[in-house]
Parts: sequence; structure tokens; C-alpha cells
Amino acid sequence: MSRERFPFRFGSYACQVIIDGREMRPVSSLTSSVSQQVLVEQLSQYGYSPTEVVVDFNVLSLDTGRNLVLVDAGWGCSNPKIQGRLVSNLHEAGYKPEDFDTIVLTHGDRDHLGGLVNAEGKPVFPYAYYLMSQAAWDWYSAETTLARLPAEFGDFYRKVLPLIQERLRLVSGETEFLPGLSLLPAPGHRPGHSVVRLSLGGKHLLHLADAVSHPLLMLHPEWYWPFDSDADQATETRKQLLGWACENQAMLFGSHLAYPGLGTVKSHEAGWLWGPVEA
Repeated sequence: MSRERFPFRFGSYACQVIIDGREMRPVSSLTSSVSQQVLVEQLSQYGYSPTEVVVDFNVLSLDTGRNLVLVDAGWGCSNPKIQGRLVSNLHEAGYKPEDFDTIVLTHGDRDHLGGLVNAEGKPVFPYAYYLMSQAAWDWYSAETTLARLPAEFGDFYRKVLPLIQERLRLVSGETEFLPGLSLLPAPGHRPGHSVVRLSLGGKHLLHLADAVSHPLLMLHPEWYWPFDSDADQATETRKQLLGWACENQAMLFGSHLAYPGLGTVKSHEAGWLWGPVEA
């Protein structure tokens, strides 16, 4: 099986995890809630690298039989350090960008939205409509937000957001957008941040987006992740999502969990223990 894509079935849906890229970060990027010594000890105890954090950029596709859905779109060409591989890996999986009719945006960070446009500034998915929470759109498109960002980030959003606006559907609250597929508010990482739930035949797959970035934040959901806009809200959201997933025996998927980013959780002390699906 390719290390760039991971096909699996969930009920009647044919799903694939497509990897867009990978980045190695120092362990200090994981949290500032505890000392470096405690962090390294915890990483070693649970079998994770004590010297660096693997950050994968995973994208989920879902073929319902009638609709072809992509949840987020990776970096694309928006980050020179990480050349997004989503489109080439979609081709390897037998899909063309023109095949997709629905692009769900959990939020608007560049590693989730950058792949919507190519190097010429043209839409990569020309026939898709985009789904996003109203709160996320309002925040990312606000000039007050753009003015606080580095100039290149602000310029990126001023260029990209108008290109998707004509085909954009904005929603508020929990919204079922296709049979079994719902977008749910999961605030904290960013204003309007959302997760995606697939429910079929009494079973659930929960796309966590950026609500949980590493298994150690499952074991210690109260630890702050430095990349969250509202750390207190993000920790509450993590606890709610992981508690629900454990209670309902849901399959989980994370945008930045180690590829393929799929697994389950079980209760463990004050948090949850990650059981990954092996690629």
C-alpha cells in the first residue's frame, strides 16, 4: 500500500487518506504547559520520539457513490517549504480535481485552504462548491484579522477568498450537508473551527481537523497547544470531542496525527489513550 494514500471503507463510503506533506518540529512546539523534561519523559513513556514531533498534513476524501467530497485541501503551493502533494496523490488514487463536487473547509489556515488554488492563482477544484462555517469565514475575511497577519499571509487571503466566494455555502451550528455527513462547531483552535462527523449504520467517523494534533494531547487534553487561538476553549473542545468519541466507539481522524491519522481512543487516567490504525 502506498505511503502517500490510505484507502479504507466506512459503511458504503469509499474513503482515502491522502498525505499532502510532512514537517518535523521541535518537541517544544507541542506544548508550553509543562517543562521540557516532563514533556520528553511523557513522549518516551508512550513510545513517541523525545527529540522531534512529526506533523503530517493529511487530507480525507469520501466517495459516497453520488458525491465526491474532500475535507480540506492541504498547503498547495502556499508554503515553499512544503510542496503540497495532494493533487499528485489524488491522481495516483484515480481521481482528478475536476471530479470533486464538495470541498469542506474545517477552517481557513493555509495548510487547509492553500491547495484550493494553483501557482497561477486558478481554482484547483473548478466544479466544487465549498462549505465552511459562517464564523470561520467572518474571521478569516475580516480586514481586522488580515491586518494582524504577516503581509504575505494577508495577501494570500485577499487573493484566495474572493475566488471561492461565488461557490461558497456558509452554515451555522450543526449542519448535515450530505446524507450521514455533518459539519459541527468545534471552537478554540480558530474562531469558527469545525469538525466533520460521518454517521452510517450506527457507526461514526469523526474528523477532528486541528482539535487534536498529537496523541499526548489526548492523554493530557488540558495541556495548551501553542497554535490554538483560544487555548482554554480549545482544551474544553478536545475533552468534549474525545469523550464523545470514546463513549460512542467512534473512529477518529486527525489532520496532523501521524499518517494515516486514523484510530480510536479509550479512557486512560485523566485523558484518553490513542490506538492508531497502522498504515
